[in-house]
Amino acid sequence: MSELTESFKHSLISSKLWLCQELEKVIAGNQIKNPIVHILGSWHNILGFMLLVRNPSLYGAIHGYDIDKESIELSDKVLDNWKYAYPKVYNHNLDVDEVNFSSVGNESIFINCSVDQMKDTTWYDNIPENKLVCLQSTDLPLTTDNWDVRQSYLTKVDFTETYRVRELIYCDSILFDYGHLKFYRHMMIGIK
Repeated sequence: MSELTESFKHSLISSKLWLCQELEKVIAGNQIKNPIVHILGSWHNILGFMLLVRNPSLYGAIHGYDIDKESIELSDKVLDNWKYAYPKVYNHNLDVDEVNFSSVGNESIFINCSVDQMKDTTWYDNIPENKLVCLQSTDLPLTTDNWDVRQSYLTKVDFTETYRVRELIYCDSILFDYGHLKFYRHMMIGIK
């Protein structure tokens, strides 16, 4: 388990801001009303916090899922406001490889900013067809020090070929260059 401060690193916050901006456009453009957001591999659920601070009226509820119990405990503290205010946030200490999402509502959105840390695509297979998905990954090599990289995609094309969608709405990459570390972050939004 890492410290909460790890969640606030430049590349992580920048990537989440990028996601918020693009997802908000997709929600507005497709007139999605009160979606229930499922954040897979939510860690400290800083993304849930950012979505709700930016535009709380856009969402019906937010569910964060993480396998690490301590991360979920910190998530509950970070998102304490939404235990009592609408929309509600629910953080779940669950392995997303084992969650059955078949009974979620029509307006559900699935987000995973930690695709590169997933062991395989089992979690993606658990997402029902015709759901909006928003995924992020990197091109960091599997051997990158201090990163738990299990999947790496050199290009956004490699990424979208692994995580196929029926309709690709948005796909792009941004470069992070810190001198000692340089990598691309890929993001795709589509209908599975």
